[in-house]
Amino acid sequence: MSSIWTEGERSLLDTILNRLIPANPDRDIPAAGELGTAEFIEEQILRNADLRAKVTTLLNHAADLADGVPPSAVGELEAEFPAEFLALLSMTYMGYYSRPDMRALVGVGAHPVHPKGYEVVPETPEFMGELTAPVRARGPCYRDPTRKS
Repeated sequence: MSSIWTEGERSLLDTILNRLIPANPDRDIPAAGELGTAEFIEEQILRNADLRAKVTTLLNHAADLADGVPPSAVGELEAEFPAEFLALLSMTYMGYYSRPDMRALVGVGAHPVHPKGYEVVPETPEFMGELTAPVRARGPCYRDPTRKS
């Protein structure tokens, strides 16, 4: 059991994490709560009291829900507590996708982003032309710093 959460709080957090990143049984990909992402979040909380307060706020509100944490509750948490929800969501993504075994399952290299980085296919000149056409058509939109007023 966690040193931060009670068994009930940890179960509630795992349920929320499972809603944020659900399992994909067809590809044998576990949900975030099932994977133990709460342990990563706990490590971050031990270093960041503000994060602990945000997660605690969400858990307290979710604990008040009568039917557990239905999928609609995640949207409710996000709407009522946007800063707290964003903090939890960010930590969930970091914890889940920082695992080499998960990156490999979702088709991203298992190696760290740095120093090797990931292979990124370059855009074609035609595509870059399409992307930049509106900006080029607008023309210069800055003040010339060499011009005297």
